[in-house]
Amino acid sequence: MLIKKMPKKTKKITYKVKAKPKAKPKTKALTLIKTPMSNAQLLMVLQKTPANHIYQRKAKGGGYWDYVTGVYIKKSLNYIFGWMWDFQIVDKGKEGDLVWVQGRLTIKNKQGNPMIIKEQFGRADVKFKRNSKVPLDYGNDLKAAATDALKKCASELGIASDIYGKNEFRDIQKQDKGFIPPKEENDNVPEPRKPEAKLKDQPSKKLDELKNALNGKTDKEKLVDLKKRSHIIMKNFDITEKHAGIILAQLLNLEIKM
Repeated sequence: MLIKKMPKKTKKITYKVKAKPKAKPKTKALTLIKTPMSNAQLLMVLQKTPANHIYQRKAKGGGYWDYVTGVYIKKSLNYIFGWMWDFQIVDKGKEGDLVWVQGRLTIKNKQGNPMIIKEQFGRADVKFKRNSKVPLDYGNDLKAAATDALKKCASELGIASDIYGKNEFRDIQKQDKGFIPPKEENDNVPEPRKPEAKLKDQPSKKLDELKNALNGKTDKEKLVDLKKRSHIIMKNFDITEKHAGIILAQLLNLEIKM
């Protein structure tokens, strides 16, 4: 009896071809010329200030000022430059009920040599004891002025420049795009009429959008929700259309990041 041998099954051999790694896209230079800072440092310096680090306080002439704390500025400098920075007071003085200091911020390289130097002035009101002209704590007033100078020096680099650039622009303008500065004590020029009065009877679209974006039935509940979500503190919604738009944008930007 003949037995037929079955042909052996041949195994298919497959070869895996490794794909060539994709070339990493070259990062575009952030400046026209080479700088002593890396692109990563420049991105951190020039980024928009996070909404949860922006606070508000009442302005003397009405309205509110945006600001960041000295702690935020110092943490940013430490993170970006790795503690390789120095701040010193160059000069100080007192004019009436106001103290001022001239500060100098020095950014150092890895060898500890000065790399970037920025100078700016800071100021603070002298606080007096109740019903007297005796300073409450002159040292604290100078410290507040020094912190103000540090913030302005840092804004010269670009840190929180979107906050302090706007405030300083507002501080030096006499009248621009509807802004009217507070009247100075020695300013004999009569205060012009506020342009907002002309728009009083018109509906506030941005303000309505801001209120609709907040939780709560009453204005008080909505303001509490605004403070909880963005750390922006306001007593009421008596703000301009432009201010309402800025706050709404900050709120939306914060929600996108989350």
